[in-house]
Amino acid sequence: MSLELLAQTIINGLFIGFLFGLAGMGLTIIFGVMKIINFATGAMIMLGAYVGYWTYTYWPYSAIPGIIVSVGVGFLFGILVYQVLVRRLIGKPLLTTLLVLFGLTSILENSMLNLWSPNPRSIPIDFPTYSYGLISISTSRVFVSIMAIVATILVLAVFKYTTFGRIIRAVIQDKIAATLMGVDVNRVYTLGFSLGVTLTFLAGALLAMVYPFEPFGGLPYALMAFVVVVLGTLGNPVGCLFAGLIIGTVHSFVGSYWTLNMSPAVAYLIMIITFLLRPQGLMGKKE
Repeated sequence: MSLELLAQTIINGLFIGFLFGLAGMGLTIIFGVMKIINFATGAMIMLGAYVGYWTYTYWPYSAIPGIIVSVGVGFLFGILVYQVLVRRLIGKPLLTTLLVLFGLTSILENSMLNLWSPNPRSIPIDFPTYSYGLISISTSRVFVSIMAIVATILVLAVFKYTTFGRIIRAVIQDKIAATLMGVDVNRVYTLGFSLGVTLTFLAGALLAMVYPFEPFGGLPYALMAFVVVVLGTLGNPVGCLFAGLIIGTVHSFVGSYWTLNMSPAVAYLIMIITFLLRPQGLMGKKE
């Protein structure tokens, strides 16, 4: 086994792992607050990628505006989707939620297809690549990883140190008690769902800087996000970060030493084993 290949594999795994963790965190926040699984995650990741892409197309001087715009659009889109659709799903059977959000996925994907064609796109930012022997480090991936880390730290800080974060944690622990203490649960649901969608859009905008994307390309990333939240404990943002790094590293190792086509299969095998041996996830507690 070449040490250079091993080092390159680990580096690539950590880079993609931060994106998996960010997408999973958006998914797990929504579940933690509302007990609803966002089955439209993949389509929202692609929509975030298109927002970042078109922002860069009209302002091709920096990648930062695309990130900022994707965050803003994601937050407003989250509020819109919650008010129009999701608030009516709270307390409904899981099958109803699944079918409605799968319907939303189809609407979003076909709308993107109609607006922007099926041609793959990517944000054409010319980041340099540095090589050390057989090891190459793309500064685009370093930039994307730093942005994902910063976003993760900010979200965790909000949850731990702000009044809004304490209110969200109170609703997660006991919605009835929080309501009796004067918490506006509907407002918390709105902001919690919007925050989850915002992180999903951000993951899409960052993904567009390192990988090509197209309207129906969100499913693999959504499935990886589901694996991350199961492994890291559904409803636990910190667990998502560590699980994202684990799945990203596994994804990279399978691609380097076997075949990239088998990477999703191995990830799902890890998810199945987690369900069987530790259904509460790596950071969950037995009930």
